Amino acid sequence: MFTSVRSRIFAGFVLVALLMVVTTALLAAVPIRRFQERLESERLQGFALTLAVGAGVLLEQAPARPAALDGFLARQAERLGARILIVGRDGNVVADSAPGEPLSPVVDTAIRQAAGRVGGRRVEPLDAGVVDRQRLVVAPVPRSDGAVLALLAPARRAPVGRGLLLPLAAATGLGLLVALAVTWLVSRSLAGPITRLTQAADAMAAGNLEQAIPGEGHDELGRLVRSFNSMATSLRAMLESQRRLLANVAHELRTPLTVIQGYALALREGVIEDTRQREQALATIAEESERADRLLSQLLQLSRLESGVRRPALQPVRLRDLLERVGERHRLAAEARRIELSATVAPDLFARADPELLEQAIDNLVANALEHGGPGIRVQITAQPALTGSDRRPFVRIRVSDNGPGIPPEALPRLFERFYRVEPAEGESQRPGGFGLGLAITREIVAAHGGTIAVESQPGQGTTFVIDLPAASEPEQ
Repeated sequence: MFTSVRSRIFAGFVLVALLMVVTTALLAAVPIRRFQERLESERLQGFALTLAVGAGVLLEQAPARPAALDGFLARQAERLGARILIVGRDGNVVADSAPGEPLSPVVDTAIRQAAGRVGGRRVEPLDAGVVDRQRLVVAPVPRSDGAVLALLAPARRAPVGRGLLLPLAAATGLGLLVALAVTWLVSRSLAGPITRLTQAADAMAAGNLEQAIPGEGHDELGRLVRSFNSMATSLRAMLESQRRLLANVAHELRTPLTVIQGYALALREGVIEDTRQREQALATIAEESERADRLLSQLLQLSRLESGVRRPALQPVRLRDLLERVGERHRLAAEARRIELSATVAPDLFARADPELLEQAIDNLVANALEHGGPGIRVQITAQPALTGSDRRPFVRIRVSDNGPGIPPEALPRLFERFYRVEPAEGESQRPGGFGLGLAITREIVAAHGGTIAVESQPGQGTTFVIDLPAASEPEQ
């Protein structure tokens, strides 16, 4: 029956409202009844006091008009629906509105006890309580030498109960109607975002990723909607990135595969007969095969880093030894391009890193500087200690800088994207190079270490890559 969230919320609110009404009615029943009984007692005491005054006047005239007192009591008793008696000081009944009806022993005893408590000592009426299903009220009779008036009324609830019943029922019904209306509106406001979320999720499952749900508030549902929209945006970006990745991989593999296919076909068909040309063709096939293998290896490494499969084996790494290895590896290439390559680092500076991955990251930066910097420039590698954050945690800052042509400002935001390569300047030929994966791999390596990487560049003034990594203390020997 209650299959939707809205119906369950509505049913829950209705149940709560009904429970509240029933609980309130049960808890209020006792004090209302006591209030009714008090009102009834006060009403009867007022009647008894008034009747006692009239009875006192008639008692003074009783010898001359004995029937007047009996008639007065009978008329008043009929009007009140009660029985009225006048009891003398000695406990004998002087007058009775119903002289032919005997009193039960319990009532007779209660009247005598109440008369003894009231006669001669009180001027206010006394409610003696309920006796034999009748409420007994006793009032002193003025100028009667200790006589009292006893009023016996059926023990029933005061009329105020009947008077309150209809207004209370009407107020309760109106309150329930208002509660139901408010409950319906609240259930709609609560279930509306959930319904839209469900519809959007179903649409995304069907392949429509262009989903954006309105209603990003500050409550829990608003935060849920905001998280869903953020997830949808991230999913669209991820799928778009995958499409670009597949397109870029296909583009990068097309050239080496086309070359390999062409030379292999020529060799198979016997088009190339000269021995030197055959060797050159085989060398080209081997070179393009290695190029395709490098592309696939870099893609595999990038994927393993992004997915967390390849986690760095952190340990204290002496940066001076690591940077010297990087410099020695590129020394011949730098000399061939007439580039000055230097490394400056303190001998006791350590970083908490994976030595293999960190060396690859810095190696990528130095290789980019040598490849794109041009002849005659300087490439400097430096490392120094520093502090960061509000807790002043120690870290090391590694810089790879050059004074080459620099990077155009519009290229800086996309520099670490996969397969992104800076377009050559006007009049400059396409620079030879890799696949545009080196900086993306470097960024993932640094992120896996809990560090950061940034780039600063000015056209014509050079480029500086800055890596911040957690520092480590010197390991014990």
